[in-house]
Amino acid sequence: MAKILLIEDDKAVADSLSFVLQRKNHEITHATNTISAKHELGSKSFDCAFIDVWLGEEDGLEFLADNGELFSETPFIVISGGGPGRTLENVTARADAYGAVRMLFKPFEDTELLDALSLALESGKG
Repeated sequence: MAKILLIEDDKAVADSLSFVLQRKNHEITHATNTISAKHELGSKSFDCAFIDVWLGEEDGLEFLADNGELFSETPFIVISGGGPGRTLENVTARADAYGAVRMLFKPFEDTELLDALSLALESGKG
């Protein structure tokens, strides 16, 4: 069982991801914005964090850029459904530059989610 922080503002997406992860007996903490994510990361230890690129008015990649060193022990997986100026290449390059261990583009299969989690848990962080 892994302790996972899910940073996602869309309740339907968060519920869907949580359902898949909880079926595998992982413990999920949900944050809907970067302020609550920073609080959770500062007060608890997580084996992995999933962060969406679009968090309402906030940018998940900017959160990684600004806070990655503070939470360097937690492997991050970036998830994105795309958007204006958010091409596959652009988002992937930024996620890599900010230390994410994996990038997932919505929609993705349950197996892709679980494979990304396995990679993050094996990354040596956390």
